[in-house]
Amino acid sequence: MTKKIHIEIKPVSDEQISTNTIQISEPISKRFQLEDGQHLNLHCGRNSQEVQTVCIKESDPILYCSKSLLEKLSLPEGTLSITFSQINNHSFSLGPVICLLTEIREISDSISLGTIEEYCEELAVYCERLGILFYLTGLKLFQENLGYIFQDGSWKKSTVPVPHVVHNRIHSRKREKSELFKQFSNTLGELGIPYYNDHFIDKWEVYEALVKEEHLSPFLPETQLLLNKQVLEEMLAKHPIVFLKPIHGSQGRKIFKINNQEDGHYELDYTTFAKEMESNYDSFQSLFLSLKSRLHQGYIIQQGIPLYSYQNRPLDFRFLCQKVDNDDWKITSIVARVSAKDDFVSNLSRGGELKKIDEVLATSFESKEIKQIKKLMNELAVEIASLIDTSIPGIFGELGIDLALDEEGKPWLIEVNTKPSKNQDQHKLSSKIRPSAKAVIKHCLYLANYP
Repeated sequence: MTKKIHIEIKPVSDEQISTNTIQISEPISKRFQLEDGQHLNLHCGRNSQEVQTVCIKESDPILYCSKSLLEKLSLPEGTLSITFSQINNHSFSLGPVICLLTEIREISDSISLGTIEEYCEELAVYCERLGILFYLTGLKLFQENLGYIFQDGSWKKSTVPVPHVVHNRIHSRKREKSELFKQFSNTLGELGIPYYNDHFIDKWEVYEALVKEEHLSPFLPETQLLLNKQVLEEMLAKHPIVFLKPIHGSQGRKIFKINNQEDGHYELDYTTFAKEMESNYDSFQSLFLSLKSRLHQGYIIQQGIPLYSYQNRPLDFRFLCQKVDNDDWKITSIVARVSAKDDFVSNLSRGGELKKIDEVLATSFESKEIKQIKKLMNELAVEIASLIDTSIPGIFGELGIDLALDEEGKPWLIEVNTKPSKNQDQHKLSSKIRPSAKAVIKHCLYLANYP
């Protein structure tokens, strides 16, 4: 078993300690049986420096070093809480180092992280407790060996070491297709650095992967690629309600709901389009002409299911599936999401409301039925996550599986999210770290092969 100890690194001026010297307190020297004057290789990420030890009498596990040494190791100048581990007789490491890649908006002396601000702070607090160096970076920042470390309640820009593992939280599909992202991805590949949820997966890719599985197909609404006018006409002939969803869409944007009326008319509803559209059409031709100019980004057509509703509002269930300290999928969070009034999607970004799963089911189902429904949905969510993981190239460690129930209580898959929202449980940062946040860090350690 690897010997390690949680320490504090305290920088001092170069005049007080030379670049090649570290002062170590008694808990450190005793733990590793180190003596004055020993020569060690000190590693952090891919940086290393040969140093000589000076043992000092202090009761707390503290390592004093020069600012020059911190610079050579690409570490920040301030006090740092981190793990000190023995690699072999003459080599020791600081870390591990975990990096989260995202979009960072720099505003003078502060940064904005959008909807994942509190989540990132939560990860940083948890990592500090574990002695892990955690930082945020962006695509350009990474090229410059820069990142943001959470110190004294705020994010501080610093040089940072190359990480042992990266968690991808880039929110823009366009940015993931950029040349800068390709360079980033190639660099990680060349260095052998694992990174997970390394790319978005689209709705058609998910359907193709799952529909091949005979035991899963009953839980999938019929789905077709919208290749031409005929495909839409055929789907409307088969199903009284269909949904048109952008293949690469997210957050319930640019979705159409078409209701095929018995009298041959068509009723259209939609989300987030700049220009208003007619809601009623007297022929398929007029409907298609209205839709045609808005379907250029690639769409799927999906069978509409008569869904179970709560207070006459559609709802679905978000299952957050994660790998923790191995390759097994587990559910770390479940919430029910009820749509806003007069809306047909439940996304929180569109005014959806979070509810407890038992609360929304209790209006129509007995407690025994609720238990069976929850068990089936749990099993289905984990099975879907596992199959996506094995069927689609890339490393996935976290997936948001959205399920809905029909009026009989049968579950149906609505969507799979590779970058699930971090505001699904209305969490506020506190001393308690969510299981889902712990799972992210523990899986990072697993991927980095860190004991």
